[in-house]
Amino acid sequence: MSEIGLPATSWTEPRLNSRHAVLRSYKRLSSHLPRLFRSGLDLLITIYTLGLCLIALTGGVELGVVQVHGAAKPLLMLCLIVPLRVALGGRSRLADVTEPMVRQVIAWRELAAARVPARIADTLFAFVVVSIASVPAAFVANLVFEPAMERGFILPFRYEKFAEIFAAWDSGWYWDIARRGYTFSPDAQSSIAFFPLYPMFMRAVAAPFGGGDSATWVAGLVISWAAFALALVALHRFTEKIFGSREVARCTVLLVAVFPWSLFLTRVYTESLFLLMSVLAVSRAHDRQWSRAGLWGALATLARPNGILIGLPLVLLALRDRPGLSEVVSRWIRLIPVPAALVAYCAYVYTLTGNPLAWMAAQVHWGYSLGHLPWQQLLRMIGELLEYGPYDYFFSSSIAPFELLQGITALIFLALTPAIFRRLGVAMGSYVLVSLLVPLSSNTLEGLGRYASVLFPAFMLAGSTMPSRVSEGVVIVSVVFRTLLVSLFVTWQPIY
Repeated sequence: MSEIGLPATSWTEPRLNSRHAVLRSYKRLSSHLPRLFRSGLDLLITIYTLGLCLIALTGGVELGVVQVHGAAKPLLMLCLIVPLRVALGGRSRLADVTEPMVRQVIAWRELAAARVPARIADTLFAFVVVSIASVPAAFVANLVFEPAMERGFILPFRYEKFAEIFAAWDSGWYWDIARRGYTFSPDAQSSIAFFPLYPMFMRAVAAPFGGGDSATWVAGLVISWAAFALALVALHRFTEKIFGSREVARCTVLLVAVFPWSLFLTRVYTESLFLLMSVLAVSRAHDRQWSRAGLWGALATLARPNGILIGLPLVLLALRDRPGLSEVVSRWIRLIPVPAALVAYCAYVYTLTGNPLAWMAAQVHWGYSLGHLPWQQLLRMIGELLEYGPYDYFFSSSIAPFELLQGITALIFLALTPAIFRRLGVAMGSYVLVSLLVPLSSNTLEGLGRYASVLFPAFMLAGSTMPSRVSEGVVIVSVVFRTLLVSLFVTWQPIY
């Protein structure tokens, strides 16, 4: 070997170099495998998420070899993949590729957010809270729990279980009025008990889309959500003007949004429309725009049977700065549209029935009557609670738990009324007090939570006096109870 002149180990060097190259390649591949695996998981999550969105928006698509129909497989795969991806942690190559685009989107969002008025941003936040808290919970409740009774109207949609979370109880009456107009029967429930503004809007919004059954239902939902959003914006503006604080206004609209009984503000019900009209009427009266206050007050009057009560704060606000007699008369004349709206509906009812107050008499067929002492039902509830005890009371009757929820709501708002008088004035306090006493003078506690949900001065008071820590706790508790009430509503329990 020595005569050849080569080292004894030289023949092994190529083999060693090759082995080192393989090892280096293996190490590089090993270092990239976790990153590639994470990228694959991210890609699968993106694909399945887009598939679910397509199913939700279109009901399924067929694009040649690509077919997206059932949501079961994407949901199951996401339930398996997402926890695995979270457990692995770390970044992926897909994240590196998309990061510049995400940063650009975030920059655009921040630029847009800086240009959005405060009342719009705070309202959007309240909307997100409501949507996250109630819509999924209502859908799951409608899937899991059996309804307490059969639905009394049609829903012309393929996905009925989803559509049902927005419509129950009185929703059917508003839809029937929008589709067929008013009907009257002296011996049975009649649609004249429901005031015309909301169904008129439903018919008007549905008309350009054919005015069919599905278009009318969708119109009702669009009106409710749009009126809810506009009402929060108007209330934010009004509250900020009264208290000079964005934080108070933000807290006020959030409390309205998460209030347990505010579920009716996003259903095919008239509450959101009435809230919008009443806030606009009072805020315009506060700004001494009496003609506009009279117009919005008239619309509020046409929205619901007790809508005429909005005239009380308007009349009192006209006296706020102690004007002369001629000025008082001038202001009150411009508020005449408020009672005129009620007179107009009574005149229309007279042409149908021969009785201008038949809309009030018709409520007897629901077992509802006014004229009782306003404390009678509350005392009855408290007496039964003391008689049976806190636990056995819930089993004293089938509606006892629901009456307790309504009664407690009424008691809370009554307790807030003196502070509303002190902090917001006689007009606001009188409006809240009378709006509570009228339904309390009936023969039942039903509907009190729904009536309280539109008493915006109470929320303005709470937003202006509640410490931030307390308000956070109230929001959490309210969201829990709102979810409960939504679940009861969609399963046709006596929540109306």
